[in-house]
Amino acid sequence: MQEPQLVWHDFNVSVVTACAALLGLLFVALSLHLRALTAPRNAELRSVARTVFLGYVTGLGMGFLGLVPQPLGPYGIELLGLFLIALIPFTVAARTGFRATGVGYDRRVTVLQFGAGIIFFLVSFGAALAVALGNESALVVVGGIPLLGLLWGVYNTYELLFRIAASGEGDLPR
Repeated sequence: MQEPQLVWHDFNVSVVTACAALLGLLFVALSLHLRALTAPRNAELRSVARTVFLGYVTGLGMGFLGLVPQPLGPYGIELLGLFLIALIPFTVAARTGFRATGVGYDRRVTVLQFGAGIIFFLVSFGAALAVALGNESALVVVGGIPLLGLLWGVYNTYELLFRIAASGEGDLPR
């Protein structure tokens, strides 16, 4: 492993651990509210849930890629590939999100969430490209991406669960 990536080893282990734990908790939370999430009128809730899931999976992938011993160039190319793959389901979810009707919350909240996601992708692509070109200082931005993604994912999970409750379909079976 090259020296620049070696100093990020423990951080990447922490990212993988945190993303895996939060991904498991997200599965539990969503499993408890399957009825609300599968209701045809709740496409907006499903799109938000998809992006939270995608954020945790992308962070997991970034952490694992950061642990692979390799030069900066191939690491940056792998990150670009990961972000391109993640962009596909995000785009599908964003189409629904931007047509949001405001299930449980004001429609502007959902539009803001997806708008922030677009900005997040742009920064991610820029940082990955810089790493692919050998810019070591871009590793700081690459490290910030999963960190901010985890915080944003936790916030959006919180929002999602309260939207489900506000929709009136979030009660657990008795």
